[in-house]
Amino acid sequence: MDRFGYSATSLDELKQIQNEVSSTQSLQHLRSYFERVQELRRIHSGNFDVQLLVAETQEAIIERARDLRSRSGAHNEEELFEGSAAGAAGTALAIERREEYRAEGAPEGDRNWRRATVLALILTGVICAVFFFLIQAARRINLPSPETKTSNPSQPSQTATPSAKAPQAAPVATTPTVRLYTDLIPGTVSIDDGEPQDLKDGELVLDHLQAGQHSIKVSGRSGSAEFSFDVADGSAPQAAAPITANNALAVLVSTQNGKGRLLTSAQPADISLDGKPLGQATADGLTLSELGTTDHELQIAQQNDRQRFIMTYTAAPVLTVYVKSVLSLGTVTVLTKQDGASIFIQDKPYRRKTERGQIRIPLKVGAYSIRVHKDGFVDPPAKTVEVKKGEESELVFNLEAVPALANVDVQGAPPGAAVYIDGSQVATADANGRAQTGSVKAGEHSIELRLDGWTPKRFLRVFQPGSTVSLSGADTLLQKVEVEKKPVEEPAPPPPESKPSAAKAVDMPGEQVRRGGGFVHYNVPRSAGHYSFEAHSKIGGFLKHDKLQWYAGYEDSDDYVMFSVDGKHASVRRVRDGKSEEINRISFSANSEGWLQVEMTVNPESISARVRKPGGQWNNLGTVTGAGRDFTQGRVGFYLPGNDEIAVANFRFSPK
Repeated sequence: MDRFGYSATSLDELKQIQNEVSSTQSLQHLRSYFERVQELRRIHSGNFDVQLLVAETQEAIIERARDLRSRSGAHNEEELFEGSAAGAAGTALAIERREEYRAEGAPEGDRNWRRATVLALILTGVICAVFFFLIQAARRINLPSPETKTSNPSQPSQTATPSAKAPQAAPVATTPTVRLYTDLIPGTVSIDDGEPQDLKDGELVLDHLQAGQHSIKVSGRSGSAEFSFDVADGSAPQAAAPITANNALAVLVSTQNGKGRLLTSAQPADISLDGKPLGQATADGLTLSELGTTDHELQIAQQNDRQRFIMTYTAAPVLTVYVKSVLSLGTVTVLTKQDGASIFIQDKPYRRKTERGQIRIPLKVGAYSIRVHKDGFVDPPAKTVEVKKGEESELVFNLEAVPALANVDVQGAPPGAAVYIDGSQVATADANGRAQTGSVKAGEHSIELRLDGWTPKRFLRVFQPGSTVSLSGADTLLQKVEVEKKPVEEPAPPPPESKPSAAKAVDMPGEQVRRGGGFVHYNVPRSAGHYSFEAHSKIGGFLKHDKLQWYAGYEDSDDYVMFSVDGKHASVRRVRDGKSEEINRISFSANSEGWLQVEMTVNPESISARVRKPGGQWNNLGTVTGAGRDFTQGRVGFYLPGNDEIAVANFRFSPK
């Protein structure tokens, strides 16, 4: 049975009857108690707890009746159970005849025989009386009394006789009472700002209240409620506004003499009684009339949320309080396959980290942006989840370890010589003949030095994570290729006003395939300029790992600017001293079957980019500024983790 149902109140009433039976001095009152117990027995025929307490209460009434009759005699009181007096009279007569026989001086043998006979008669009378008493009790248990056969008081009973006496009603309690029921379990209750006490089974009954104003605070794991009420002698406690509730619904109903008043923390709320609309409860409450002496079903409706309660009738003036959890929660399960990953909800860190590769997070209903981070792993893009009441959502983040990279340090090479790793150019020797890069994955790779007009050199080296492979001395000395010189006509000098550009434009028409390997640099001048290219995911795709990533201003793996596009968002992130900071994020829907167009501008003090689908509008990703450094001296390229591949077309660089 629901804790907010009426069986709990019936249990309280049975306990109260047991307490009053022990002190009553009237057999007539016992009879009224007995009939009320039978009525509760019929109402709760399917409730084991009520039936068990009914049996105990019935036995207490019978024992009290026996005690009253033995002390005062049945002839001094109106009989409660018929037939017991006859048994007692027979027993008294048998004792009297025994005494007379003794007085006549009967022989000893006859006296012993007669004594045994008298004792047998006494026992027979007692047994008959007890048997008759049990029959009458069984009749009262299984048959309705004449007063309860007719439910309508306007229709008289067909079996009543003019001489039948109506039983007197049991005394009505007039002590103001507060009954509280809640599902905030485990929970505590504090009365008049006192020390919090544990709520046993979510129930509380207060029936010794002093006149004046009182307050109650109920707290549980999922919610709380606080309210106050006024108590006056002989009147039902009256709830006072306001009622505060956190993740809970509080309903207070004050009833007396068939009328009541309702206050609730849900305002405004539509109130129905027994399926019939009564009106709307506001801050001033709602009056309940014609409640009568029966139980009622109360319904509170607010928007799409409906809560049902059972109002149990009691003759005492009472304030009934229902506190029910209405927390609108859902659950988000984040899967990372890595322990100790930090969770960020709306860019705020969550108090716990993943355990056994996952974490379950209860959240209120709504939309959330969630991302994860763990040192030593590439941050995957954030994801958006819609939390629904009572439902569980799942977010999967693939954390990929930051590639274990090694370094290359070339010294003594001809100025302008290009350094190639596995056929891809990664660095160019400066005026001092030195070239460096830190983007080489661990393992065996080929290193090649090339320069037009010079004989190239190629080496095989094994790179260890975090190590540096150095080339110098004879390894970096290239032989110049001798070619036959032909006289050529000297070009005409340029006009005086024209000045040669310090950097050359780069134009790579057509389509190229770029394969994974971490940071893949493009051989472009380290100069301010404008970049444009198109990217397609048909070879493996940025949507394979939910993102396309390109970078600029690359100094090393701890200092660069990264631009990312996934299926739903586009963002820019600054990495400085190994720490990542998101600068901007916008909504951008990308189709894995189509090309993306990207434009990027690199200036000494800033880097900006924008992206669009072919034929669509440009979407600005934002601008990154950097004090104290020149972005044009960093590298430009794509970040391709693992074995990812993308197609890049029409890559162009235009210097400023």
